[in-house]
Amino acid sequence: MDYDGYGFWGWGGFSHLIATIIGGLFSLFLVLVAIALIFLLVRFLLVATKAAQIYVAKNAPAQPVTPATPAASTAPAAATPAATTAPTTTPTTKPAAAKPAATTKPRTPKPPVTPPAV
Repeated sequence: MDYDGYGFWGWGGFSHLIATIIGGLFSLFLVLVAIALIFLLVRFLLVATKAAQIYVAKNAPAQPVTPATPAASTAPAAATPAATTAPTTTPTTKPAAAKPAATTKPRTPKPPVTPPAV
């Protein structure tokens, strides 16, 4: 066996130094590629999530409009006897009428575009 010591191809320590530098640069390149891929994946997921939120907010079915009802009075009764207080009447108000939902005309699809004749 033609083994002449430390290194490759009979160059001794110099070939080992070159191989170590090349291997280190290759490892650094692989680490940078992995970091770039992780960065692009995270960026894609963030952008896609935001786009999905916008899409759902824009295309969600309309929520039914409920008329506003006056809140029931939960004030405690007066501490004075009922015989000495005059009866009070509270004015009644109608709740605001609910606006009808805006109706939009259905969209008509566009005809498909035909490619130009060659």
